Amino acid sequence: MAGPPLFQRRTYLEGTVLFRQGDPPDGVYMVESGLVEIVVRRIDGEEKILGTVGPGEMFGEMALIDDKPRMATARVALEAKLVLIPAAAFQAQLKTINPVMSRVMGQLTQRIRALATELSLQSRSE
Repeated sequence: MAGPPLFQRRTYLEGTVLFRQGDPPDGVYMVESGLVEIVVRRIDGEEKILGTVGPGEMFGEMALIDDKPRMATARVALEAKLVLIPAAAFQAQLKTINPVMSRVMGQLTQRIRALATELSLQSRSE
């Protein structure tokens, strides 16, 4: 009996929220077509777009690398065909990485989280 598929391919409509800031990670996404916005909510409640992710790019990996909640919200900006690599499959691959590289990835993730937190603390007037 075969297990669940390693990858899940799906098309999402503009405006679809894939995950929200603070959610537990469900996997890593790869964009085949379309655009996805990565958004953080500031302390004043306003949203700040950190960037967009397009074809050939991946997002959502940080929460799986450091095993922490999502640091931002991912929202489809232009109808997108995405591939989801489920958390278990991604984490199994992480275990095969050289320990030094794993540590480097963890440190980079911490730095990015710190920058995102700093952005979320800034008010709109800054």
